[in-house]
Amino acid sequence: MRTLYITDLDGTFFDNNGTVSDKSRRIINTLTEKGLLFSVATARSSMTAKDLLKGLHITAPIVLMNGVFLYDLKKNRAVSFHEIAPLPFSQVVAAFGQYNKAPMLFLYGDDGQLSIQYTRLDLQVNRDFYNARKKMLGERFRKVDALQIPAGQHAVYVNLVDTFDSLKPITELLKKIAGVTFSFYADTYTDYWFLEVYSADASKANGANAVKALVNADRLVVFGDNYNDLTLFSVADEKYAVANAVDEVKAQATAVIASNEQDGVAKFLSQRVQI
Repeated sequence: MRTLYITDLDGTFFDNNGTVSDKSRRIINTLTEKGLLFSVATARSSMTAKDLLKGLHITAPIVLMNGVFLYDLKKNRAVSFHEIAPLPFSQVVAAFGQYNKAPMLFLYGDDGQLSIQYTRLDLQVNRDFYNARKKMLGERFRKVDALQIPAGQHAVYVNLVDTFDSLKPITELLKKIAGVTFSFYADTYTDYWFLEVYSADASKANGANAVKALVNADRLVVFGDNYNDLTLFSVADEKYAVANAVDEVKAQATAVIASNEQDGVAKFLSQRVQI
């Protein structure tokens, strides 16, 4: 029986500095060399995930942007993606606009490149995001008068980081828009919250099932810490919450394991997996 193991990254597999510890890397690489089927499911895009996962032997496609992309790290390309259709896209932008909020739009081009549009950056946390990603994207991270989908581009993600109270009312509007879903959860590293909107066909659950089929696995075991991991938990045969997980995730877990700062996922696998 083939088992696929999939872990969330931030707050679960990454330490509190947002990196893979040396200990976790050694354990996982030893296990994957012996045949462990190991992947990740994250809200991160390929822009940052690829660099942060360097030196880690991942043996299956990974799930990016909460299931928007399946990505092959070895071939450095997307296996598949889900886009937001034009009508729901315009409705999503209008929903943010009703509360005078300015999200970022992530686009995926026919050339296989990601780009980002924004109209303004109200908070320092968003300006920090811009300054970090601008170095990677250059002119593909640009200011526009209004968010729009250019020819040859596909809207895949609408995202804003802000306070809980500022974003919560927008989620009520988003629930009424056909064709999209969203993740709303606390940032692991700041006091802000993420509101991420994407195609209703995308989720960590659908992404995990797609990876499972691609590698011909029979069982799925997953690890998580935050609200956007609940869909991942919903399709797993076993699901484990790290000790620092939110209570709602712990309540759905098969068991609670050591925290992200204690290499919980890697230690669990080293004790559990017999290859």
